[in-house]
Amino acid sequence: MFSASVSANQWLNVQKTLGARKYKPSEIGFPAYLDQRCEALGGCAVPLVSLNGFTSAYGGNSLVVGRTLSGDVRQRSLGLKASVSHVRGAHSLQGGIDFRQAYATNTGGAGNSMGNFGFNSNFVQKNEDGLTPAGALGMSYAAFMLGIPSSMSTDNNASYALMNPYYAWYGQDTWRATRNLTITLGLRVEYEQAPTERYDRAITYFDPTIQLPIAAGAQAAYAASPVPELAASAFKVQGGSVYAGANGAPRRPWQNELMWLPRLSAAWQLNRKTILRGGYGIYFDSINVQNVSLAQSGFSRTTSTNLTNDFGTTWLAGNPGAGVSPLADPFPVRSDGTRFDAPLGNSLGAMYIAGGGFGYTNYNRKHPREQQWRVGVQRQISPNMSVEVFYWGMWGDHLAVSQNQQALPAQYWNTTLVRNNTIASNLNQNVANPFNINNFASLKTSNPALYQQMSTLGFFTSSTIQKNRLLRAYPQVNGLSTSQYYGEAKNNSLQVIFQRRLSKGFNFNGSYTYSVASTWNQIINEYDAVPLQWTPTNSPLPNRFNATGIYELPFGHGRTYFKSGALGHVIGNWQVALTYDFQQGPFLTWGNNFYYGDLKTVGETLTQGAKTLDRWFNISAPFERNSANQPAAYQARIFPVDVTSVRADGLNQFNANLRRDFRLREGMIFEVRVDALNLLNRSQFAAPDNNPNNTTFGKVTSTTATLNRFYQIQGRIRF
Repeated sequence: MFSASVSANQWLNVQKTLGARKYKPSEIGFPAYLDQRCEALGGCAVPLVSLNGFTSAYGGNSLVVGRTLSGDVRQRSLGLKASVSHVRGAHSLQGGIDFRQAYATNTGGAGNSMGNFGFNSNFVQKNEDGLTPAGALGMSYAAFMLGIPSSMSTDNNASYALMNPYYAWYGQDTWRATRNLTITLGLRVEYEQAPTERYDRAITYFDPTIQLPIAAGAQAAYAASPVPELAASAFKVQGGSVYAGANGAPRRPWQNELMWLPRLSAAWQLNRKTILRGGYGIYFDSINVQNVSLAQSGFSRTTSTNLTNDFGTTWLAGNPGAGVSPLADPFPVRSDGTRFDAPLGNSLGAMYIAGGGFGYTNYNRKHPREQQWRVGVQRQISPNMSVEVFYWGMWGDHLAVSQNQQALPAQYWNTTLVRNNTIASNLNQNVANPFNINNFASLKTSNPALYQQMSTLGFFTSSTIQKNRLLRAYPQVNGLSTSQYYGEAKNNSLQVIFQRRLSKGFNFNGSYTYSVASTWNQIINEYDAVPLQWTPTNSPLPNRFNATGIYELPFGHGRTYFKSGALGHVIGNWQVALTYDFQQGPFLTWGNNFYYGDLKTVGETLTQGAKTLDRWFNISAPFERNSANQPAAYQARIFPVDVTSVRADGLNQFNANLRRDFRLREGMIFEVRVDALNLLNRSQFAAPDNNPNNTTFGKVTSTTATLNRFYQIQGRIRF
C-alpha cells in the first residue's frame, strides 16, 4: 500500500494597533521628515511619549502615550510525506520519507521609527544637577507642556527572512516471530540543515583567532603600563565576531547534521495474563527557524539626539530659552549632512562586538539527543483489574551549557573560609585603560566608521578600566559567553500503575513514580572548563503519586436501589469522583555560604530536630551568620549548590466532583456539576528562607500560589 501527502500551512502574527496608526508624526506637530522615515521603514504611528513618575495601568512607573510597533511575523511550513507498507508472511514492512521546509519572516517596521520621546524632571526641578532630592510627581508633565524632553531617539530595525530544510527517511519491520513474541526493528535517518537568512543579515559566532586592527595599539599601551599579575608578553588582543557569508565565512550559524535514530522493541506474552514489554529508541530535537531565531546585531540601529552637555545652559537641539522646543526639529541635520545613523550591517566585521558584550552559539553545535529505554511487566489480576510495573530510563546529551569565555583564571580567586577583601579590592581597582581611543588615532583616517563607533562606547572613551578585565581572555570584549553542547542528563525511574476498569459503577486508577535524575551541565565556578560533577535536579521530583476514582451511586433508574419513584428521581443517577495528588517538594538551592562544619554530613546536620514552620531545618548548623564576614567578590564556591535532604513543602491535595445528567427530552441533556478543588483546604507552603544573613533564616514565611478550597457549580445543556 502506498500513500503520499503534500501540506502547507502559514501563521501570521500582525499587531494592528489601528488607533496608533491613524496618525502620522506630522499630524500631531512633528516635522514631516519623520513621516518619510517611518513610511520607508514599515509604517507610521503616533510617536511614543513617556512621562516618568506616573503609575501606568500596564505596570511600570511611566505614563505612556503612543505605542512601540511590532513587526509582522510570518511562519510557513511546507511538507511532503510518502509511505509504503507491505505484509509478507510474518513481517509487516513500512518505509517512507518526510521532507519539510520551515520559513520565518519579519517584514520590519518594528520599534519606534517615528520617534521615542521621554520626559522627566531634569529641566524643571529646583537644582538642575539633580543633587537635591525633589518630588517627581507632575515634573515630567511640566516638561511635556514646555516641550523639553529628556531623551529623543528613533529606531531602524532590521527585517529577516529565515529558512531551513529538513529531510528524513525511515524503515520498519514488525516481525511476529512466534505466536506469543513480536519484535519491531526500525531506523529513521534525519538530516537537518542549519538556518540561513536570505540576505545574510545575521551575526553568527566568535572566532578566537581573528586579528584585530586595534591589537598593536592596545598591546603597546598595555606594555607601557602593565599590571603586576600579567606580563606584557602575555597580554593578547585577538578574536572577534563572524557575520554570515562575510569574508568566506559560512552562511549558517552552525553546521548541518545527519542523525541516526534506531528503534527496537519486543513484546512477549508469558501466559494468558502476563506480558513482558521492552523497547529502546534514540530521538533528536529539531532546531528550526520557527523556534530558534538568529542574532542580527549590526543590522538595526537607534539614533539618539543629545540635547545638552551642561544641564541646559547650552542646547544641541532647539533652544528652549528662546522659545524653540527641541521637538520642532528633534533630529537636526549634522555636519556630515545626515539626520540618522544608518545600520552598520557587517561593515565592522570582527570589531563590531569590541567594547560590548556578545553571546553566541558554537558553530560545532549538535542537535540535543535523547536515548530512552523501558522494560516492564503487565499482569491481569482479574477480568477488570491490572497492574503494570516497569523501569524507564533516559540519557540525554548534546545539551546546552552556558559558559563564560572570559572566566577569570582560578589563581586569582579566594579558596579559604575567610572573607578576603584584599583580593576583591585589588581585582576591582581601576588601572590605565589600554583600549582608550587615544591609542588608536590612526583609525580616524584608515577606518573612520569604526573610529566613530568606538567613540560612542564608554569602554573605549574611559581612561581607566578595572584590573580584572585585563586578566581575562579576549579583554577587548566586555562580556563573552557561549552555549556549548556537551551537557548531559539522566533519569532512572520505577513506575507502578494500577487500573480497575469501570465495573459495578466503580472505576479506579493509581500510579506511583520514583525517579532519580541528575544533570552534568552546571558550571560551579566560572573558571571551570567543564562541569565537575553530576548535580541533582528538581525535574522530575523523586516521588509522585496520583489516584483517581469514580463511583456511580447505586440509586436511580437502571441501578440497584430506588429505581423508580420520587426519591429515585432526587438522589438517583449521581456520580462522585475523587482525585488525590502527592508530589515531594523541591530541594533548595543555596548561596555560597561560609560553613564551618563537615560538608560531607551537611545534609544530616540540617535535618536534625523537629521540622516546624519556624524551624524548617536546623538553624544551629555552623553557618557564618554575620553579614560582614560573608564571602567577598572572587570567592570560589565553598558550600554545595544543592542539599537534597532539605526540601520545600510539596503537593498534597484532594479534589472532588459530583455530577448528574438530567434528560430533558430526546437528544437533549442537562448536566449539573459541582467541583471542589483542594477539598481539604490544605495550604502549600513556600520554601523556607535559607539565607544565613537574614533574621528569618530557616523560617517559612508565606504560602505558594496554590488555590485555597474552591467550589464551582456548573450547568450546561448537551444536544
